[in-house]
Amino acid sequence: TLTHQHMPPVILAMLLGYGISRATASGMQELRNAVFAHVAQDAIRKVGRSVFEHIHSLDMQFHLARNTGSVSRILDRGNRSISMVLSALVFNI
Repeated sequence: TLTHQHMPPVILAMLLGYGISRATASGMQELRNAVFAHVAQDAIRKVGRSVFEHIHSLDMQFHLARNTGSVSRILDRGNRSISMVLSALVFNI
């Protein structure tokens, strides 16, 4: 049994253990976010480059018939969508 004299070290050890576990959990979450950011940016970069090359391979008539701002907005939405889908797949499944 624990006596009244042994309680402070036990409480101190529990508090220290709790603090270490919280700090470790926070550190692991930051590490996960850093790794995910690298992977997500790489995927977005590859898809963006592919789309960029495709847009430039289209004929001049396509470019004359389109508004540059709308094409740019669509590409930006696509990049954000890739990031959201990857985030949902990695963090929710």
